[in-house]
Amino acid sequence: VCEAQTAFQMLCSLFPNEKFPPGFPPVVMKHQLYAIIPSRTDADRMLNAMQEQGEVRLFKLGPQETDIAVTSKADFFAYVRQDSKSTTVEDFLTRVLSTTTQMSFSKEYLVREQGFQEAQISELVQHGLLALRDIGRWWLGLPGVGAFVKILLHGRKTLLQTLRRCKYRELLRSDLESRKLPRSAKLGMSYHIYDAIGADLITCVKTTSGDLLRIRE
Repeated sequence: VCEAQTAFQMLCSLFPNEKFPPGFPPVVMKHQLYAIIPSRTDADRMLNAMQEQGEVRLFKLGPQETDIAVTSKADFFAYVRQDSKSTTVEDFLTRVLSTTTQMSFSKEYLVREQGFQEAQISELVQHGLLALRDIGRWWLGLPGVGAFVKILLHGRKTLLQTLRRCKYRELLRSDLESRKLPRSAKLGMSYHIYDAIGADLITCVKTTSGDLLRIRE
């Protein structure tokens, strides 16, 4: 088991499944791994290997570098299949997603190489499996992910506001973890701390009293 697998499983264990629709897979942000694995190059290499081995799928959720999400491929497939008995969806999972690790697809690839009709592409968009990137190109989508993104951004903002109210805009990690976030920040303090460190919004400084978290200015 590589370091990235252990980190991914630990972050998945922080994900509050009960606060999302039944079957919605635990979502880990790629940059959260950077908060655990010291070398980003190593983290990327190990994650790529996990992807090639069919363990995980990556999704682009927005325009920033910090908008890449990771889920277990098996959990993602199970989630999609529980909501859809469509042959088009099944073909997309087995023909496309089982053979490529791409995060986006061109119309040419889907139509010419994979044999999908335009109506089938529209069906995949309706199911949330394709999200428009630009004309004739789509991102791989995670159905229902919009609610997750909203909760993630809200919790991130709340965490940063908490730190800004502290003296010197810093706080020991243990003290921060013992604080309660508002109920609307459903992902939990530990999940958001890994998010903020990995996204370079806060720094983590080792001290004799433990990790000190400080807002990056």
